[in-house]
Amino acid sequence: MLIFPGEMTHYAGMLADARQLPLVQEMMELATETFDFDLQRVFEECTEADCASRTDRRQMLAYVADCAAYELFREQQPEVASTPRAVAGFAVGEFAALVAAGVMSYDQGLTVVKARAEAMQRWVDDEQMAAIAVFGLEEEQLKGLCASVDPGSKLAQKVFISHCWGRKGFVCSGTSAAVEQLEKLVENQAQQEVLYTERIESCVDAGHTPLATAVAAEVEEVINNIAMKPPQCEVYFNCGIRVAAGEDPSVFAPYLIQQLVMPLRWDITINSSLQRGIRRFYECGPGHSLKDLMMFNTFTSQSQTIRPVELTTGVHC
Repeated sequence: MLIFPGEMTHYAGMLADARQLPLVQEMMELATETFDFDLQRVFEECTEADCASRTDRRQMLAYVADCAAYELFREQQPEVASTPRAVAGFAVGEFAALVAAGVMSYDQGLTVVKARAEAMQRWVDDEQMAAIAVFGLEEEQLKGLCASVDPGSKLAQKVFISHCWGRKGFVCSGTSAAVEQLEKLVENQAQQEVLYTERIESCVDAGHTPLATAVAAEVEEVINNIAMKPPQCEVYFNCGIRVAAGEDPSVFAPYLIQQLVMPLRWDITINSSLQRGIRRFYECGPGHSLKDLMMFNTFTSQSQTIRPVELTTGVHC
């Protein structure tokens, strides 16, 4: 199974090997023209000014980097990369996964990612948002805490679970004030249970929650104008739904919109793939963020405990 990471995986000099491929150089030139900034320079330098406060650039970088890593993987292991059993992508990485599955072209992905990234950047510029990672609580407990943030006040329904990494590993996102209140509630809960939180810094948005409805509507207009093809392999979508090879795009196009307003169910993606017998994951993109997330997942089958972190290989790029 090919898996593609999302943003926040950038670092200076990333994808040095992949960038030597003529096809990747062409891809970067097209991305530079589409995104209107020097992608080659940003890949090489990746300064704080380039990325720290720019979710738009981080998303654009992630998409191009994932696609470049995939092309390198096709050079390294063509028999595996060209005929994957399944694909999945984390957040914006989902669009790179769709390229690998033959659903959309790289060029079409540039168009969608540009619209998504710019819409989210405008949102970040207009709204003060925050996010915290919460480890140790069950999902229903955490949902209850989110719902109890000043009910009846302007903070009600302003913070939600946005990312489900695995059992007892979550991210909650929302307005800054609501997240601050949630953090206090979780701290009180921590006195009774073994858990901890970590504030996520640097240009945070509340994507993957109902607060992103307006952004999703903007992206929907672009996706509706993209002529997608049936996937050549299984696709595991962020909303937790698996689509079989050959499925009509009209069936799964709504999932690309739901991605922005529903929790990112990486836990379901990994557990479902393991249940269906997948035993090898190839992370196509810079870094090893998805392999790290695998630590939150285990799967027991016929008295055997399977740890997907041990089954995940990063594409050397």
